[in-house]
Amino acid sequence: MNNQKKKKGSKIAVQSNALINARYDMTAFQKKILLYIIAKIQPDDKDFQNYVINIKDFVEEADYKSKMLYDKLRKDTKALISKVYEIEEPDGLLQVSILAKAKYIKNKGQIYVSFAPDLKPYLLQLKEQFTATPLRYVLNFKSVHSMRIYEMLQQFKSTGILITPIEDLKYRLSLEDKYKTYTLFKRRVVEQAQKELQHTDMAFEFMEVKKGRKVVKLQFRIKPANEILLSEEQERASKKLETDLFLSPLQAKKIVIYVPNKEVLKTIFDIKTAQREGRIKTNIAAYAYGVFKIKYQLDLQKKLSN
Repeated sequence: MNNQKKKKGSKIAVQSNALINARYDMTAFQKKILLYIIAKIQPDDKDFQNYVINIKDFVEEADYKSKMLYDKLRKDTKALISKVYEIEEPDGLLQVSILAKAKYIKNKGQIYVSFAPDLKPYLLQLKEQFTATPLRYVLNFKSVHSMRIYEMLQQFKSTGILITPIEDLKYRLSLEDKYKTYTLFKRRVVEQAQKELQHTDMAFEFMEVKKGRKVVKLQFRIKPANEILLSEEQERASKKLETDLFLSPLQAKKIVIYVPNKEVLKTIFDIKTAQREGRIKTNIAAYAYGVFKIKYQLDLQKKLSN
């Protein structure tokens, strides 16, 4: 992943696991801005650039209804300059600003931003212990804690299990002084994340680990794809893959879980156009399988329960 150029439209934020597990406090909107900027970093960047946010593109990709976000973005990029990561390093705790600066370009609807130099080891030229977070889901989450839990689960998608002490989780989320009771924390944070992640590739169940009567740890289990319930939008796209491209129900389900709905529909349109123009020399199902496999790096023959 990190040695390849990012494909157009495949917005992925690649971060060191140390950043995923860092302690910091920000709003959901600020987190979306941050991930959107991180996704602009290229694998071969040797130094931080002035990364450009096109406000119109951000509004569309983050699925905001209001087009009047210029002032809000200005206020929240300013807030991000004052935000701090607390990163556990081998020899101590590093406290570092997140953004170094932001510049608004008049009459262009653009913002130039740059990261604090001390973040280079955590965002540039990453070779190991990093996590790639696709933005297709997180930009639509309402809770910043859902975004954080999604990122944390991404680290463990190979094993499917994350076990964390509750106090450690609350510390990372900067919530140790909030939600004094476990019941409230579970409802406002964990169950909210479970609801927001239920139609994503990181849908999960969780189990409480107790010491006596007290819940001290949570065990998150990432659901295999065949256990994930599809949203109405995903169901419609899945049926269209079956009826228009003759893919199997299991192949269709895996596609709509891992590929944004707009991209699924666009790819179906492109394949049907190729069929009408006589550019498909094999059966359409085999052709479609190849397109989705290459374009989105999917293994549609692998069992969904794996």
